[in-house]
Amino acid sequence: MSTSRTVLEVPGYQVMQYLGSGARSTIWQIKDCRTEKVYALKRVVKRDAKDVRFLEQAITEHHVSTHMDHPNLRKIIELRRLKRWLNLKEVHLVMEYCPGVSVQDDRPRSIQDVVRIFSAVADALAHMNARGFVHADIKPNNIIVAPTGVVKVIDLGQSCRIGTVKERIQGTPDFIAPEQVRRRPLDSRTDVYNFGAALYWTLVGRPIPTVLPTKGVATMMSDLAIKPPEEVNPDVPAPLSKLVQDCVELRPARRPKSMADVVSRMGLIHHTMNRSQDELAP
Repeated sequence: MSTSRTVLEVPGYQVMQYLGSGARSTIWQIKDCRTEKVYALKRVVKRDAKDVRFLEQAITEHHVSTHMDHPNLRKIIELRRLKRWLNLKEVHLVMEYCPGVSVQDDRPRSIQDVVRIFSAVADALAHMNARGFVHADIKPNNIIVAPTGVVKVIDLGQSCRIGTVKERIQGTPDFIAPEQVRRRPLDSRTDVYNFGAALYWTLVGRPIPTVLPTKGVATMMSDLAIKPPEEVNPDVPAPLSKLVQDCVELRPARRPKSMADVVSRMGLIHHTMNRSQDELAP
């Protein structure tokens, strides 16, 4: 274990264990010394001038979280700024501890499980949009499923107010919406696209072609044509396949107009699947 991990001290908390790392950040399990409640801590460290954006994303994550109150969105309990000679050097986020595995690391194979998980994600995103924000980075790695089945949407660092035009391209290749790449105003339909791209990957095990793919560059419209999920995975019901295709329309105007619409369609799909199962039961 590196020195940076062993010297971490968080006043008022006991550092229990190191959990993982991300861009300029490490995640820890901590315990409140007074209440003995367990939390997660995201520690973001500025190592050079270019790292300022990572500090800013952590501060954004806390700010956006203060506007949210949804069981499927991870809560941020506290923001701590650590300065040295008046310069901000570290940001600590005390967060709800969400044990579990990401959809990226443990892709559910059951269509029922996928629909249940993504119905919760859709509801969380609809809540964010109703509060005036776009998540702007929904992907399988930002969806955590606990052993109990509880679903948590995490990482609000790229979230922003509806209507925001980002100064630079932000998003994840393979899941990013065209308007994010082209630096257009973002709204709920951006989350609809990210949601659809994440759902497609989860259903078929491979990403859709996007304007900003992980490998190579899409240069022609024909490069961006997707194969319907039901043709790749025959277990995918036609209404779910159609919803995914509607969500990842290149033009925002052709997508479902809001995550609330997606919630409604996911609910109908879930109900229909449950009814079919009941009819097949002996």
